Amino acid sequence: MANASRSAFAPEALICHGDPPAECRQVVERLKLDLLTDDNSLAANTLCLYWRDGALSLGRAGSREHPVAVDFVRALQQRRQGPELLMKAVNGHLSVKPSVIDATAGLGRDTTILLSRGLAVTMVEQSPVVGALLDNAMARLRAEPGLAEVAQRLGLSRLNACDYLAVNRADVVYLDPMFAASGKSALAKKDMQLFQSLLGHGDDGEALLNAALASADYRVVVKRGAKAPPLAGREPGFAIKGKAVRFDVYPLKSFKQLANG
Repeated sequence: MANASRSAFAPEALICHGDPPAECRQVVERLKLDLLTDDNSLAANTLCLYWRDGALSLGRAGSREHPVAVDFVRALQQRRQGPELLMKAVNGHLSVKPSVIDATAGLGRDTTILLSRGLAVTMVEQSPVVGALLDNAMARLRAEPGLAEVAQRLGLSRLNACDYLAVNRADVVYLDPMFAASGKSALAKKDMQLFQSLLGHGDDGEALLNAALASADYRVVVKRGAKAPPLAGREPGFAIKGKAVRFDVYPLKSFKQLANG
């Protein structure tokens, strides 16, 4: 029987067909979930994790939608199109490869773009469930032949973003607060509808931006909706604009110093 004290927005169980491997059991113990062989006993739309062929995913019982998983291997092999705006915001398409803290990692999609361009990235994600999905995806990345070097450039912290930034530094700190829930936003997508119940709307924008500015050596980059106001009302030094999104850049010093170092 599911833990009665568990949040309504947390998974109730992990579904694993057959004998669960050690990693699967570790997730169950860490998140204090029920371990089931199917979701037939759960109420329709109950949030739950699924374990299949070594991959962890999040879905709803009885749903026709496929559960959502993080898959760095597939994403890197497909080389997602349209990363130019992000890369221009992060390093200006220069030859430098700054270290990056992705302080609001979520599903790790923008992290994948940064990895594919040769950057080292530390993801920060305090949600235990999303952290478990990222950790599982990292394990599959490490096991993939030919991607060992990429895996070495990727790290994960389960701390609160502000707490992590208070004691760690990087050349660039990247923030992607959840878009506002109105209008055409990231939350309109299936996976974001699923994950918003776990992620909420993130840390206080002003505290997060202040922590990022104190942690970054060269710049802070904030992803916003194209028509959204600047985070915490603080105007950026400049912005890289697209049709749906905008990257607000808060420069601290020139990358020329990094290139010359």
